[in-house]
Amino acid sequence: MILILSHFSAVFRLRILLFTFLLSCIFFQNQLYSQQGWDREYFDSSITVDETFPGPHKLMGFQPGEWHPNHIQVDLFMDRLAELSPRMVKKEIGRSHENRPYSVLIVSAPENLDQLEELRECHLASIDPNNFSCADGAFNPLVLYQAYTSHGNEPSGTGAALLYAWFLAAANDEWVDEVLAETVIIIDPVMNPDGYDRFVSWVNSKRWLNAQVSDPNDDEFNQPWPGSRTNHFWFDLNRDWLPVQHPESIAKIRLFQAWKPNVLGDYHEMGSNATYFFQPGVPSRTNPMTPQINQDLTAAIAEFHANALDEISVPYYTKERFDDYYYGKGSTYPDIQGCVGILFEQASSRGHVQETIHGPLTFAETIRNQLATSFSTLRGSWELRTELRDYQQNFFQEVRKEARRASGNAYRFEMGNDPYLLQEFIRMMATHDIKVYQGDEKDGKKAYYVPFEQTRYYLVRTIFEKVKEFPDSLFYDVSTWTMSLAFGIDAEVVTVSPNFINRSTLLDYNTDFSPANQYQPFEKSVIGYIFEWNHFLAPGLLYELLREGVKAKVAFSPFSIKVDGGESDFSEGSILILSGIQTMSEAELHQLLNEIAAKKGIKVHSMDRGLSISGIDPGSPTFRMLNLPKILMVTGSGINSNNAGAIWYYFDRHLHIPITKVSNERLGRVNLSDYDVIIVPSTWGLSMPDNINERIRSFVSDGNTLILEGEASRWANSAGISRAQINNLSSRPDEVAAYGDIAAAFGAYAVGGCIVKGRADLTNPLFFGYDNDVFHIFKRKRWVLELPENQLSAPLQYSSDPLLSGYLHTSHPAEISEQASMLAESRGRGRIIHLSDAPFFRGYWFSTAHIMSNAVFFGGMIDGRAAF
Repeated sequence: MILILSHFSAVFRLRILLFTFLLSCIFFQNQLYSQQGWDREYFDSSITVDETFPGPHKLMGFQPGEWHPNHIQVDLFMDRLAELSPRMVKKEIGRSHENRPYSVLIVSAPENLDQLEELRECHLASIDPNNFSCADGAFNPLVLYQAYTSHGNEPSGTGAALLYAWFLAAANDEWVDEVLAETVIIIDPVMNPDGYDRFVSWVNSKRWLNAQVSDPNDDEFNQPWPGSRTNHFWFDLNRDWLPVQHPESIAKIRLFQAWKPNVLGDYHEMGSNATYFFQPGVPSRTNPMTPQINQDLTAAIAEFHANALDEISVPYYTKERFDDYYYGKGSTYPDIQGCVGILFEQASSRGHVQETIHGPLTFAETIRNQLATSFSTLRGSWELRTELRDYQQNFFQEVRKEARRASGNAYRFEMGNDPYLLQEFIRMMATHDIKVYQGDEKDGKKAYYVPFEQTRYYLVRTIFEKVKEFPDSLFYDVSTWTMSLAFGIDAEVVTVSPNFINRSTLLDYNTDFSPANQYQPFEKSVIGYIFEWNHFLAPGLLYELLREGVKAKVAFSPFSIKVDGGESDFSEGSILILSGIQTMSEAELHQLLNEIAAKKGIKVHSMDRGLSISGIDPGSPTFRMLNLPKILMVTGSGINSNNAGAIWYYFDRHLHIPITKVSNERLGRVNLSDYDVIIVPSTWGLSMPDNINERIRSFVSDGNTLILEGEASRWANSAGISRAQINNLSSRPDEVAAYGDIAAAFGAYAVGGCIVKGRADLTNPLFFGYDNDVFHIFKRKRWVLELPENQLSAPLQYSSDPLLSGYLHTSHPAEISEQASMLAESRGRGRIIHLSDAPFFRGYWFSTAHIMSNAVFFGGMIDGRAAF
């Protein structure tokens, strides 16, 4: 038994007890199965195994495909294999949001596992000899990373991963010995522990025990909202390989960067009526930064997949539907890092056995197919090991040469208005082992440099570059993802000397780098205190103060005043806390402010005088009193769970502000008067009864705030809640020349994801805390909000030449130009705030996320004359 114990917490003691209990259960079940075999020939007959090695049914307690093993069972299965086989070690690389262990198996010959770190260094030395060396007796191994079940409801990958590991552990096979003598295999059975357990709990609880029901309409195959594709916060982890906003993503990226594999297999599922897909994908939709040899090697390995599936009579396809464009997906992220990434898609049984157009599809069959391509990946990679090693070494040599040829040799950027965004941006890059340096100061601001000449130069480019030219007009996912814009970073290409870089401070993943922590102890003031609203975490500070009973006001005009012994300027949105109006003593207020500000890392200023030098005075009515917001977010069927998850994540993960999640099915039983803000995330065919719609109308009219994100504006219009008008963009060609051109002609009008420019009115409360009126908006909707006659009600409008990066059909820029991205609407005494473009897209579009807090805290204060 391998246990990694960092401390003897209650959680670990519980795990030990649970482990002992489950081992007892397995022992009992082993006796039950001891007279039963398992159908090894069905799953794989090519590997000779040691017949004395316990079968997977004995280790798991049931036949492969009979039940879905939960995450604890998967973890225990890995423990047992690592105990039984000298070819395997289990390594915990992280924890999920719900504190489930995220573990992998590292598989190689026993003598290799004894010098695993030396082999890793030797492998890295082959591609980065300036930073790594190969010790005596070590060699450069072929490295495979085979990763499964990024989406929780795609469990065949996990089932296959466990059998794959079992065959490698139990093998008594010359070919396996030969391969493992020169190969390190990383098996990652469950990339999404939380989503996977959610799915397993559902399907096992709905499984028929005696009768067999394969009707697709059965509950077993229809998990309710939000389903289990996503992680705890309803995020699609297969879109987070580049943004790395979640602990599961950080763990696997750190492992990937530590090993730099030659091949990465990414195993997924698709619709039940499909067959099997493996890459290459659509050739014309491969990212131009991916070398052609990468696709050639993918195609060469594909021959082995074809042979494996042919042997078991499984139909398949390639070069259709799926592409290799967005570098934030598991199968594409490796492609600009000298690694061959390969996507696999198996038709899903979504349970234990489901009827499809091809007949009954069993869970066991999906496992068998994924196992077949797991081995074909190993076989193909082994046969092409020389080509794969040469490709990886040549790739990084060419990367360094291209970096030296580039115009300029580094990206330079400074800390902007919000230090938290800078901190998170650099942490994101450090997670990918991108070298970032802290250099000179200019006008009191530190500057940061990302040199071109580093092994991750292509990764650096894809983080900073804007792209508007494409080989195809169709995209499986987004067409752009310029990360610097997402974090509000304005970067420029510069030329700096190597000596300058050498004198600068390297900020790596282990560096204690916290520029967002701007807290400094401050003196007690009999007048009051001020903190600025530009910090990303300022809403969290304000909320906690209000919850503790502190009375606070917000400035609706700028002012200058003496604080901390000097003169300072404060903009709209600055928060004022007057000592004389509090119910607590001055000492208690000072202590409380210090404690909470220190926890949030935000600078608070002590006021020296109650008379401003210029602008409004602290006693002015232009400072508006704030109330503790009570926030409800609508969830459930008809709500886009990804968008709802991003909002939940923003308030919980970053701000620590509670929001009450209520499914629309329960909304009729909730007293809406208990809340003053309702958020409706982007909808997906949402329909609510007329009486609920009327209650929401009354909620707003009574003086409360309704925040509508994305498609929720369209729903609110159809429900008679809002008067906002939607302008749809062009969606169909005037003519199509041939039947075979239909998909491409219509697909070219999709808005899959691009970055557009907008200009904001920074004096509007929705933009308090911002100092730059130019916004970079991530747009995924093929519509815009119509600009009302009262343009003050549209505080964020698209620019006249809106496209900044990504693909738009040639007709769309003119249709978007100078229309509204946001609107403020009056209804009775309340306000409706329309945010047509998700402000916190996929949990990493930090530059517009602050708008959501402004809508919550200040949306109801918007002057009715600035709302249509």
